[in-house]
Amino acid sequence: MSVSHISTICKRNCAGIVFFDAGTVNRMCLQDKKIFSSWSGGKDSCLALYKAMQSGGRAVYLLTMMTEQGQRSRSHGLHRSIIEAQAAALSLPFMVFSASWDAYEEHFVSALGELKDFGITDGIFGDIDLEPHREWVEKVCARQNMAPHLPLWQQERRTLLADFINAGFAAIIVAVNNDRLDNAFLGRTLDWQTIDDLEKAGVDACGEEGEYHTVVTDGPIFSQPLILQHGDVISHDGYSFLNVTLTPIPACGNNEISTPQWGTLFSPPLRGINSDFEHESSAPVLRFGRQINFHR
Repeated sequence: MSVSHISTICKRNCAGIVFFDAGTVNRMCLQDKKIFSSWSGGKDSCLALYKAMQSGGRAVYLLTMMTEQGQRSRSHGLHRSIIEAQAAALSLPFMVFSASWDAYEEHFVSALGELKDFGITDGIFGDIDLEPHREWVEKVCARQNMAPHLPLWQQERRTLLADFINAGFAAIIVAVNNDRLDNAFLGRTLDWQTIDDLEKAGVDACGEEGEYHTVVTDGPIFSQPLILQHGDVISHDGYSFLNVTLTPIPACGNNEISTPQWGTLFSPPLRGINSDFEHESSAPVLRFGRQINFHR
């Protein structure tokens, strides 16, 4: 059976969750498989990871592609410190690769190779229904003989948004396409009023065509929320980006103000010269945390 035919197949995995799998049909079940998340920091990659974990997948790494300078995420414009804080809240190590758009694919494939060397053969992607995106995911994963999984594939928009909100996730809009949305949407919480307003503005409710991007600040798999400050708006390449930073918090026992201490993220070092991994020798340490209420 060809991959193009598989794109229309819907199967239920062993946990009863519907997965549209871009790989072979015998890889529907993620039970106890080591998985990585193609992590943008936004709602779709987060919800896809959550559904994969519900299906029994063992989340091992987050993979985020950055700009050439290595300080901002490629699609959402999030500062590296935000990705680091999310990873710490998820108790997961993170890998970042810096690349231009022209070199994006080759660097992504290199990252997959690094992950495969650590025994990871399954990846989680947050695409919903854009075939060119799916075809790209299939292509790059095939180059490393990895199996891509798309838990959100071809699901109804409001169903996905309800899954996200009802699960207890929180997100704000941090980027808008200037041709599709007004900057007034920047900084808005992704709630039902915002979703209604997005649809009234004539855009896809999930922003699947890049109409807007979000940053996830809390949820059932976060050990603590991210408290963000809203900064200035930067516009380039047809998009406006809200600069968000971590909110300083009072240090215990005095009146000093300090930035959140997210602890250290641990993972084995990587070989790739374009990769950047936080690594040490033990389990993650989180401060100012709360109990994670989703058991991995």
